[in-house]
Amino acid sequence: MAPPTPDTERLIRRLLDLLDPHQPCLYGVSRRRRLARHPFGHLDDLVGWTAPSCWTAAALVAPATAVGPDGVADIALLHLVTRGGHSVSGRQLDGQIDLLSDGTGPVDDLCRRIIGLDTPPPDGPVRVFLDTLWLDRVLGVALDRPLGSCGPSPNQVLVLRPDDLDWSELRRRCVVGSLVLPGITPAEANWFDDGSFARWAIRLMPDPTEVLADLAQLLE
Repeated sequence: MAPPTPDTERLIRRLLDLLDPHQPCLYGVSRRRRLARHPFGHLDDLVGWTAPSCWTAAALVAPATAVGPDGVADIALLHLVTRGGHSVSGRQLDGQIDLLSDGTGPVDDLCRRIIGLDTPPPDGPVRVFLDTLWLDRVLGVALDRPLGSCGPSPNQVLVLRPDDLDWSELRRRCVVGSLVLPGITPAEANWFDDGSFARWAIRLMPDPTEVLADLAQLLE
């Protein structure tokens, strides 16, 4: 990771000093270093939200727990992304502020999409996701069947198998409504780009090992 610029480092330290570490919140930084607050309850609440054009950076602050040799401690975590594409994280513990390596994953994706930036390309194999989606569909049919009935049949299971698609086509089908993914609306699929869509979709899928265990109990 390239080291943060002095201006960015000062901004992160200022944010961590000023903000409430116990309240998750998205903060926007304007060109004059003024702060705008956008509180949220869960990360999912930020999906689809777009920042005003005056924001030069988006910073997501949330409480967390650090586990160390001396026990656990409450800390404040911050992840900041500028419109220039630079990202850096920081944490505050016992009054001390440490700068961390730039993060990846849902928090970084959200900050980037909120200010209109592209995210890194998909980093997970699409076939693994499609197979997990297939298992989830089979489980849904098995749970919805009438009590005492058999099924789904092998042919029904094959019909539930998703087509072989890449991430871009998967997202396009979600946008137009021809493919339904649990937890992602067409408008949200349109707000994501391919990389953030892939990571968010994978995040929402159940553990395939647990799904298989459930199916083993439900089906012969």
